[in-house]
Amino acid sequence: MKTLYLLLSALVMTACGTPEENSVEKNNQNANEYVATWNSLAKHETPKWLTDAKFGIYTHWGISTVDYSRNQKDIARPETKDEEISAMKNSLEDFKAEKFNPKAWAKLFKEAGAKFAGPISWHGSPYIHWDSDLTPYNSVDMNPHRDIVGELQEAIYAEGMKFLMTLHASQHEDWLNICMDGINKYVPDLLWVDASFGETKGWRFINRTHFVGEAEMPEEPRALSDADQRTFIANYYNQALKKGKEVEFTYKSSDIPPCVGMRDLENGLMDQLYDTPWLTDVDMNICPDWATHGWFYREGIPLRDANNIIDMLADVVSKNGILLLNVPPKADGSFPVEVEETLHKVGAWLNINGEAIYNTTPWSLFGEGPTVINSNNNKFHHNDHFAQNKFTQKDIRFTVNGNNIYAICLGTPNDDQLCIKAMSSVLSLRKGDIENVSILGFPSFETKWCHDEQGLTVSLPDFENEQFAVVIKVTLSK
Repeated sequence: MKTLYLLLSALVMTACGTPEENSVEKNNQNANEYVATWNSLAKHETPKWLTDAKFGIYTHWGISTVDYSRNQKDIARPETKDEEISAMKNSLEDFKAEKFNPKAWAKLFKEAGAKFAGPISWHGSPYIHWDSDLTPYNSVDMNPHRDIVGELQEAIYAEGMKFLMTLHASQHEDWLNICMDGINKYVPDLLWVDASFGETKGWRFINRTHFVGEAEMPEEPRALSDADQRTFIANYYNQALKKGKEVEFTYKSSDIPPCVGMRDLENGLMDQLYDTPWLTDVDMNICPDWATHGWFYREGIPLRDANNIIDMLADVVSKNGILLLNVPPKADGSFPVEVEETLHKVGAWLNINGEAIYNTTPWSLFGEGPTVINSNNNKFHHNDHFAQNKFTQKDIRFTVNGNNIYAICLGTPNDDQLCIKAMSSVLSLRKGDIENVSILGFPSFETKWCHDEQGLTVSLPDFENEQFAVVIKVTLSK
């Protein structure tokens, strides 16, 4: 294994050389090729397809789902490698995935309005979800004897979506080699890494008492070395160049320098408009406490409803973010009825109001309203872990698409008119700036409006049958 890693490292690092060589590119080097330095990697640009997409879906599914289905509510981490292998094999006996249908999964994700999707590819044990020659503990050589990653990639591409792979926490000694194997085989459009990559080192240092307390900090780092991180990302970006793909690398909090990839918050929301695009991965499960912290499907754990997901999506997009929703399948590969129903409701809302979400950019103000997002000690990481942020009908979020500003009311207004104070003629928009106002989903309603120093006051139709956010489309004068 070490020989393979050294070979991969050498291929990526050949252009690094001495400090003198780093200052000048070699004549025979592809001008677009990345070398394993933060300077070179920082030249990477986030692809437009991702900033336009706004909404993606991924799935926590695997042997942990089996463990939870056996009512193992608190799965203890094995203390030795032999114990880990034994536990994995025991779980694999029931991981037969007899109802796993990649085409049906991809169709459901597309109908929900997702623009990118994919599976967790490796999570917390020696077992990986793709066909690999580097380890026998994979989904082809063992149950369910299927290339989960490969089959989902094919199905997701067939539905016109981009493909995501995620690589999660594992202290496996060959983590780097095996992950490179997966990246080189599938070259996903979006690559998401969890704590094994950087152990969220930035905020753990700044807020070192949040989880374990200063006296209990580990003596040795558990994440990859700085050099291994650079080698890994350079390899991924260069593989994408060879395939002609525009890709993005997504990392937790402060695990790598800014501008190399896109920052991810776990179950986290920003309280303000962020200068650069960011991602939040949000669990559909609502875990009641840290003891039941999970992401995999468990009977009896409440789920976020469509209203919560739609409100969160609007809030995230208004602040320059992208929402990645975790949707948990059952151990057999099927989705619970309530999960499918919720996703269809989200998709139905996006069919009507998608122009206020997809392909948008933030306005100068993200919104208005009484709800304040809790920043917590982790600077937004985990600040919605228990779905504690509740929006109201008085919370409004703004997005921009072309010559239109969209005011998304996070709730159904119960009055016959609404005043959007942020659009005051003495604050943000001058008199004469607005050409027309309409309400998405109500084409026959004649919207009356008044724009003055108090704001933009809009007449509203009867929302008796509306359950979710309402979008007011403000068309500006050219």
